[in-house]
Amino acid sequence: MTRITQSMLYSRALADVQRGLFQYGRLQSEVASGRRIQRPSDDPAAALRILPLRNDLRNLEQLGGNVVLAQETLDTGAAALEDASAVMQRVRELTTQAANGTVSGNDRKSIAAEVDQLLQQMVSIANSKRGERFLFGGTENAEAPFRLVQDGAGARVVYTGNRESLDVDVAPGVKTSLNVPGDAIFLQRNRGATVLTPAVGSAATGARPIGLGDTGIGFGALQVSFAGLHTDAPSTVTAGNGESTAVGKLAFAFTSAPPALSVGGGPPLGIPVTNGTFTTADGRTLSLSVGGVPAVTTGTFTAKAGLSVDGGRTQVEVTDFAPGAVPVRHSELGTVLHVDAEQLRRTGTEDVKYQGTFDTFTTLVALRDLLRNDAGLPEETARERIAQLLGEVDGAHDAVLDGMRELGFRSSSMAVLKNRVEGLRIGRTESLSSIQDSDLAESILELQRQDLAYQTSLQVGSRVIQTSLMNFLR
Repeated sequence: MTRITQSMLYSRALADVQRGLFQYGRLQSEVASGRRIQRPSDDPAAALRILPLRNDLRNLEQLGGNVVLAQETLDTGAAALEDASAVMQRVRELTTQAANGTVSGNDRKSIAAEVDQLLQQMVSIANSKRGERFLFGGTENAEAPFRLVQDGAGARVVYTGNRESLDVDVAPGVKTSLNVPGDAIFLQRNRGATVLTPAVGSAATGARPIGLGDTGIGFGALQVSFAGLHTDAPSTVTAGNGESTAVGKLAFAFTSAPPALSVGGGPPLGIPVTNGTFTTADGRTLSLSVGGVPAVTTGTFTAKAGLSVDGGRTQVEVTDFAPGAVPVRHSELGTVLHVDAEQLRRTGTEDVKYQGTFDTFTTLVALRDLLRNDAGLPEETARERIAQLLGEVDGAHDAVLDGMRELGFRSSSMAVLKNRVEGLRIGRTESLSSIQDSDLAESILELQRQDLAYQTSLQVGSRVIQTSLMNFLR
């Protein structure tokens, strides 16, 4: 028979009191926090369901923040493009005004000053920022994406950003781009055919565009000049110092009595002659020095042509007037115009228009420079080109509007996604609450019962264990 000692009674009473105190403390914490499960040991099975739900809630909170960030960024970009649209609307008004034949040269220069200010304003808009990030530079953020350059090749706007989009997660399995790369808006081009037309005061040269591989932008000029005689010229014939307008293959015929030379079916000119002007049947001229009648008196020879698109700084010589493309490169811009020289017959200047390349900045620069007319174009040519720019202004404005619509559409979709993410968050919160939250009324009643049991255990223990000096003296 086991003897019940005073120590055993004390230990059992203490254990009961401590157990009651632990349950009392647990219920106090449950009532205070409102959570039935505060540690995995409270309900291991439920804890396995709680952890994924908490992870989902953290992700949804992050997505909610991303949606707000995306909407604010897209709205900022759309607002910037609204300003750009207003600029383009004003540019169209000025272009219409300047294309009027009654506007004087001084008036055009005044308009040019305003267009220059609008150009500067458009560059500033294209370099808009939200916080420390450029809105239209792609993912590049080291420097402003658009830079206005003015050098010997003229004025142009250079894009230093990239074509990548800054994407963020805005809903489970859904990403959106916070931006539209700036070159897709302000430098949007849909290259068309290259058109050559004789400049005012210049006859058609016969040069034709190939239409493939050209990289020029906006307006340009092709200069065709006489580049001397090819080695197939008669032995007694050399190029003179006078003006020559004929290029290409030319027929020649010598007569000996009296000595004379006919070039290109034109009237004969007596020889010998120094710097004589020979005229072809179609009115072209060739300056030649002729020493006499050679052994071969009939045939053809070649007047070489020089082609330039950079104002004569560099030239490409044409000696073979066969079908095919002759690439003519701009020495400073590096752009190329491909010319078919098969029908090239005359010197002169061809105005070049690279259709579909008049983006926002190219149009503004071209308009400003035409209004200034620093190149000294004939008044009629300048006015005609300004009128041609009306369509280009509209095209550039459309590109800005397309970008604004794209950003606006994305911003609108963020409102829908925001509601979706919020709905998912509420659903996960309710699921988590149903698992871990306590029934407050039930928990309070249980706390009161536990408090009563605890107080009872204290009173019972105090009566069962009544220690005195006499207990230890027995």
